[in-house]
Amino acid sequence: MSKPLQKGDVKTLPVAPATEQSANRVSGESCELSDKRHDEAEIIDVDVVLLTNYLRRHHMVAFQEIQKRVRKLTVLLSVPMEPDRDWEADWGGLDVVVQKNRMFTAKWKHPMGFSEQNYIHIPTDTTSQLKRLNPDVILSYEMGMRTLLCSAYRLFRSQCRLIMVGNMSEHVESERGLGRRLFRNIIKRGCDFFTYNGPSCRRYLKSLMISDEKLHHFPYCIDEDAVYRGPRETPHPTKRKMIYCGSLSSRKGILEFANAARQWCAANPAQTIELNLAGTGDLQQKISDLSSENFVVNFLGNCDLAGLRAAYQNADLCVFPSLADEWGLVPIEAMASGLPVLGSFYAQSVEAYVIEGETGWVFRPDERSMIQAAIDRAMKVQPDELLQMGGAAKAAVSGISPTTSADNICQLIKRIVSN
Repeated sequence: MSKPLQKGDVKTLPVAPATEQSANRVSGESCELSDKRHDEAEIIDVDVVLLTNYLRRHHMVAFQEIQKRVRKLTVLLSVPMEPDRDWEADWGGLDVVVQKNRMFTAKWKHPMGFSEQNYIHIPTDTTSQLKRLNPDVILSYEMGMRTLLCSAYRLFRSQCRLIMVGNMSEHVESERGLGRRLFRNIIKRGCDFFTYNGPSCRRYLKSLMISDEKLHHFPYCIDEDAVYRGPRETPHPTKRKMIYCGSLSSRKGILEFANAARQWCAANPAQTIELNLAGTGDLQQKISDLSSENFVVNFLGNCDLAGLRAAYQNADLCVFPSLADEWGLVPIEAMASGLPVLGSFYAQSVEAYVIEGETGWVFRPDERSMIQAAIDRAMKVQPDELLQMGGAAKAAVSGISPTTSADNICQLIKRIVSN
């Protein structure tokens, strides 16, 4: 169980009124451009059914854009929300049906040394729901029972097309045994196309002998409401304010990073690291115990969208030391907010967008010497150069949005229709 926050543990960061106005203005301008685009866009004459375990907000905003581009979109969820999530279900006006589902828990043990509870879903009424909805195109997330049941439905309706939506990486899948690979090789035979969210996912799907013609890029998007778009202050020359967003758990590598940061600070007493953590978890007390005179740790608790914007606004750079992440949304949100990223080699988003010395710094979180070396590189960057890196990070992810994600998958749907 997570240690409950005590009075004084949660630090609230201020949001400047000008920042809110700027963010609202950017959001409003984006909405006007998006609405104009949709008025002009062609509606694809297909019924689409999308199946996933539960609805994450960054998926929801992309699905809203897809809904505007097709005749009908229905979302089938295994559960309203998984038990370990700290937020309420938000379906954003989508046509959502919660399926009959059997959920099992299993311990996920990774070669990196961490373990984590994993939820396995078997949506038992998948074929009956699909028969009722009679879709032209099915989007099914991941290569598990959900997609296998969708392929079983296609035995009765051969004209329907099945797209497996892949959100995975080679590193995360490295502990999967031969049985999992054999099972996925069976599943792939029932799929017409496969999407990948990044370069590592594409390589993994290629390792299953899936041809290039069947692969299509369907990237993650960012929720604009979590992004800070206002001006930035010049960082202090001897102090770096770092923001970490995520659970305080072993998989996220945050304890290893905090240990390395404290040791670096002990060896460099003239410089200070302020580590702000947006999230809660079992490791909170251990991280708190590492605080020192020039290694300051602040716990922000679980942040809503306004809290995330404030956290990004008040930081100089973002840290993401994950030991295993099939993507990692936080680095992209931070970069869109104008922050360079000090990120893990094992997060696919870092591989895809963080360029060493230009938009951030990359390290292996399982080697403390490499963490300290990356911290050293980040701390030696001059304030003006740090701002320039933040600008380069912002430019690198400028094309990521719900609109572009929807455009990408709808290109594939159009291709299916035309054939």
